[in-house]
Amino acid sequence: MRPVSGLLGAVGAPLVLASCALVGCTKAPPAGPRIDPAISTFIPADTTVLVGVRLEKIEKTPVYQKYLAHQAVPLVDPFRARTGIKPGDLWEILYVSNGSRGAVIGHGLFSDEAEPDLERAGASRFKYKRFNLVGDSLQAILLVDQTVFAAGDTEQLKAMVDAQEKSAGPPASMKPLLARMPSTALIWGAYGGGALKLPFADSSNLSNIKKIVSMIQTGTLYLNLDTGVNGLAEGTSANDQNAEQLESGLRALIGLGRLAVPANQPDLQRVWDGLRPTREDREVKLHIDEPADLIEQISKMIGGRGGSQ
Repeated sequence: MRPVSGLLGAVGAPLVLASCALVGCTKAPPAGPRIDPAISTFIPADTTVLVGVRLEKIEKTPVYQKYLAHQAVPLVDPFRARTGIKPGDLWEILYVSNGSRGAVIGHGLFSDEAEPDLERAGASRFKYKRFNLVGDSLQAILLVDQTVFAAGDTEQLKAMVDAQEKSAGPPASMKPLLARMPSTALIWGAYGGGALKLPFADSSNLSNIKKIVSMIQTGTLYLNLDTGVNGLAEGTSANDQNAEQLESGLRALIGLGRLAVPANQPDLQRVWDGLRPTREDREVKLHIDEPADLIEQISKMIGGRGGSQ
């Protein structure tokens, strides 16, 4: 007579195999925000900053359609203008940087008419490995295929081409940061520390982020547009003193923001009500909960400009 353990093994193995066939014994997907496979292989190993925007998903939300469809979008609009891609044909973009150089790579539908402007002063077409670029030694556009374009610092574009030959996605140093954010995040960012070149103009209100980042060792940010602008920014400082200064700095900025609200725009006070800093040891969090009816105003404040395009 067979031992019970032998019987269990004889029966259990087929059951496990059958279960795998039914539910799929596949490797679990990476934790954190989804990065389109068409562009994830262009992430170099020295990457310390990633910012993702899932436009195709965002543009389907009622909040976007009602409040943001005609608003200027930082990072996205310059990329559209540079590549000539039409609104609605850009599905996802990813900003990739090692802190000193950066580029935006997009996945969408680039028609032949969207060929970058070759008449720009100093621009020319040149080849790097098997890919074509248009630009100069400082700035260029990388032409991957009809669905993938990238634009930014030329040296970063070359590094992204080099990575494409062997990259499996974000480097190991960035993966713990990505894992802190939900896979459903529509707008997200991760900062792994070190030098930082932000993808915003110095004249933009967002340039103030540089002062805050100087006290952050690593950080993440994610936003969703379910019922408004909802999300969380987290920053870890090198020590308790820096964390305390970071929290105090955030509270001071919020306080100054309240004081700067014009008397004829009382609704803007509610924007600052939707920002709540908290701290635990070296970790500072900024809880974001902004109502949908204020999104248009928030977009104007962030972009440093307003109005329809």
